[in-house]
Amino acid sequence: MSTSSLHGRSGYQLSLRWKALIGLSLVLVLVNAALAWFVYSQLFDQFELQQQLVRERQSRQLMALLDNRYQQMSRLANVVPLLVPETADETLEEHLHRALQTNGVMLDLEWDIRSAHWVRLDGRTQLLWPPQAAPLPSALVGRIRAAPDDTARMLTCRRDCRQYLAAPLLWRGESSGALVLGSSVADALLAFNALSGAEAAIVPDAGKEAKADDPDTPYETFRAITHPERSKTLFESATERMRESESATVDVDVDGRTVALIPRGGDWFEVFRIADIAPNADALVMNNVTAQRIAIGNAIRNSILIGLVGLALSEGLLLLIMRTPLSRLRRLARLLPLLAEQRFAELRERLPTTNRPLAIRDEMDLIVEAVDAVSVRMEATEKDREEARTELLWLADHDPLTTLLNRRRFNQELVVLLDQSARDGSHGALLFVDLDQFKDVNDISGHPIGDSLLQRIAEQLTSSTKGNGVLGRLGGDEFAVILPGADAAQATALASKLQDRIQEVVVRARTWRHQVSASVGIVLYPQHGRDAQQLMADADLAMYQAKAKGRGRWHVFSLDDKGRERANARVIWADRIAAALSENRYELHFQPIAELATGNVRRAEALLRMRDPNGEIVLPFSFIPIAEETGQIEAIDHWVLSNAIELMASHRGLGLSINLSANALQDPALLPSVEELLQRHQVNPSDLTFEVTETVAINSLANATRLMRSIQEIGCRFALDDFGSGFASYAYLRQLPVNDVKIDGAFIRDIAYSREDRIFVRAVTDMAHGMGKRVIAEFVENEEIVDTLREIGVDYAQGYYIGRPAKPRKNPAGAARPPAALRPVRNSR
Repeated sequence: MSTSSLHGRSGYQLSLRWKALIGLSLVLVLVNAALAWFVYSQLFDQFELQQQLVRERQSRQLMALLDNRYQQMSRLANVVPLLVPETADETLEEHLHRALQTNGVMLDLEWDIRSAHWVRLDGRTQLLWPPQAAPLPSALVGRIRAAPDDTARMLTCRRDCRQYLAAPLLWRGESSGALVLGSSVADALLAFNALSGAEAAIVPDAGKEAKADDPDTPYETFRAITHPERSKTLFESATERMRESESATVDVDVDGRTVALIPRGGDWFEVFRIADIAPNADALVMNNVTAQRIAIGNAIRNSILIGLVGLALSEGLLLLIMRTPLSRLRRLARLLPLLAEQRFAELRERLPTTNRPLAIRDEMDLIVEAVDAVSVRMEATEKDREEARTELLWLADHDPLTTLLNRRRFNQELVVLLDQSARDGSHGALLFVDLDQFKDVNDISGHPIGDSLLQRIAEQLTSSTKGNGVLGRLGGDEFAVILPGADAAQATALASKLQDRIQEVVVRARTWRHQVSASVGIVLYPQHGRDAQQLMADADLAMYQAKAKGRGRWHVFSLDDKGRERANARVIWADRIAAALSENRYELHFQPIAELATGNVRRAEALLRMRDPNGEIVLPFSFIPIAEETGQIEAIDHWVLSNAIELMASHRGLGLSINLSANALQDPALLPSVEELLQRHQVNPSDLTFEVTETVAINSLANATRLMRSIQEIGCRFALDDFGSGFASYAYLRQLPVNDVKIDGAFIRDIAYSREDRIFVRAVTDMAHGMGKRVIAEFVENEEIVDTLREIGVDYAQGYYIGRPAKPRKNPAGAARPPAALRPVRNSR
């Protein structure tokens, strides 16, 4: 479309200035409305928090006043026998009756004591004073009769509220009964009003028991109330709303107290209920919150007014500010095509600059500067790219920490020298250097100190070779040196020199002084071969031979070394493991797990077996350690997981346990693989249990715990296997998210005869049950063990008595069937 056609368009146009004004106005209106709502929410939340604190404080104050009355009554109970002198022939009951007849009015006036009863040791009750006092509550009498030597308290509300305190008294050195004093709660409520300024009342609760105790009394009759002339109607309105419980002015606070907000004549009152202050009675407390609500309303109005004034000022200021920037923006828009044409210098010369006398910068200045900076950066991009390419090429060949050659480039240099040796018959030596106990440096003082030590050792190695050899860092604490033209004597001399120079390196960290030695393995070419990989392997083997002699030693490789035989054996086993995987010669055998309470078998453990080409069964201890060394354990773990879930799909309802290796707990692909297999075969995740040992789990406790929780979230279970054989730490049992605990067979074999084993198994069982975990006993080999485990409370049993491991059989339809061992175990002899 041409420019003329664009200019020739007709239609309504709205200036960018007015668009910005309208948009800003809408935004400011929304912001002001949100701000007003935020202010209201904050003030209301602050008001609610303040009232929550007030309610908590007043609840404590009321209960403290009631408790103080009990303490006063306890002291008075001990003073009453002293009010009159005793006579020789009178009993304690007669003495108390005479003391109260003489001083009862004084106790009423001074201490608000409304009644006094005497409860004999046989539980009979005698009214001492005044004659018209109500009888004691039967519940209180029952408590006194049950514990005559203990002080008893009770607050009860029938037609009024009374506090009763029963104090046992001694008469002439012998326990004679209990003096029960009764006091009205009205004075405690008045004291609460004087202390807190809040009105209070006591009413029956909403339960049926309160109505059944006194059916002639209306439900909301106040048993005690402060200033009824001004508070009674408010309390009645509050209780009515609390009964409805659906009113907008009724709520429940965080402590479970029912709160009602009552408007009355322009004032606001908050009434909250303290439940069960006495049997079948609640307390109501009322506070005047008018001032707080008025303050909230004023704050909201002021916020809205300030927002409206700010809106008007913002619009006027926007119109004034946008005039000049819009003009500069149009000029800049005409220059931007120069950037696309890569005319960077011309663009920078013509950029619009400000000629204002005061250097006050604005966004337009930032835009101009940004365009200028973009042009400069685009010019420098090619130079930076070239420098980055050079650095990447260097990093591809070197170790960034020590600046030595990395493993890949070192191997290339070794191949070149070996090819040259094959052409011209030259010879040389390869030294494999491994630092002794370097891991301790990282563990004690951290990786920065370890890195510093590696850098200084690399400097020593470089200065020792003096450019006559090829030096590289293979990884971690491993270095290697190629010495072209060196013989055995020169190689061993350099090895000794390198060891001396390495031992000279000392790194200090706080109070620690770190100094390491080195073990050196030496191979000669072409004497020991011309294959680079084989020479590196032989040098590594020679280094381990040096370590076997003691730290800080060197060893020249020999074809007669027994270590080579062991290495070859590992290679042979690695080949057998790989062949068994490719030819699918692994099998899962089921060993049943019986529930001891019922004898039913609904679970089994899947045990891995290898079948060699001759058909013989190979047990896991023969090949699992080699698989862990060679890294083949990951493939075995996934084979076990896939085949176990496939077998579960053909045996619905059968729970299956499989063992996880240490590598599996570090495998990020384990969780997605479990989810995919369970979804594909439609297997219930709760039927699948993963067994891990203590040692495997705590080697990387944080990572193991995180992965175990993730797998548990999809529904699978975990069992802690061989508990007691490793660290047996209760702390690990608490930290690890396991569902079951499998007690090691060492504690089960002799449990029928060993008291120590029974004590250990019982302790583990009680502890596991207390944590909500189930307990499984392994190596259950006879009926006596079953009986002992059942008596201790162990949940499940596994062993030859329950059933031997067996391969699932195929039914006629082709689906695998569980072995015959999966049958109910006998429940008793």
